[in-house]
Amino acid sequence: MRVRLASGASYTASVVGTDASTDLAVLKVDAPASALHPLTLADSSSVVVGQGVVAIGSPFGLENTVTAGIVSALHREIQAPNNFTIEDAIQTDAAINHGNSGGPLLDLAGRVVGVTSQIKSESGGNEGIGFAVPSNTVRSIADAIVSKGSVQHAYLGVSLSAEGSARIDSVRSGTPAAHAGLRSGDVITSIGGRKVSTAAEVRAAIDARQPGDTVRVIVRRNGGTKTVSVRLANRPD
Repeated sequence: MRVRLASGASYTASVVGTDASTDLAVLKVDAPASALHPLTLADSSSVVVGQGVVAIGSPFGLENTVTAGIVSALHREIQAPNNFTIEDAIQTDAAINHGNSGGPLLDLAGRVVGVTSQIKSESGGNEGIGFAVPSNTVRSIADAIVSKGSVQHAYLGVSLSAEGSARIDSVRSGTPAAHAGLRSGDVITSIGGRKVSTAAEVRAAIDARQPGDTVRVIVRRNGGTKTVSVRLANRPD
């Protein structure tokens, strides 16, 4: 693999690691430090709706294209390549097209607030709704890949209500949820002592754990409550 810099010089690069759950990867570029000028990662939790942003990429092969817009919304959910949910995506109306993916979304101080990932489009081109993985997610995933070579995500093994509630629609066979006796129709109310009422809160409670952790899960079932102990697994690719 070759990486070409803005100077025109190209260098060999290798993949350090990837994470399909966040659609991110880390590359190691075999270049002298003097040739590399890393951007600063901003704190994406401080991003606000309406602030100006700039996207840089190569849409349709047109290198070094810059588009500008604003942050249209926060805390969006998008689907990763392995069909799991990427939380807290940043929505922008800066023109994002095929070839922008993997490029930076910058604030007006030139700091990276996200990595552009997807668009929502009926035509296949930009229609003013693009999404970026937030920089805080990028930081944590990149740090894990650099330090360990891979990323692990805790895994429960349930599908939740399409309406966004904490109701279990289905339990995948052979998963921690199945082994613990969770059932379709159960409504999760607590995970590890953390109260939950929405699908997003359930995912956040699981994401805060590590594979191998054992947590107490409380559900409502048939008018009563049931408590089970679940040993979380590593999320499958």
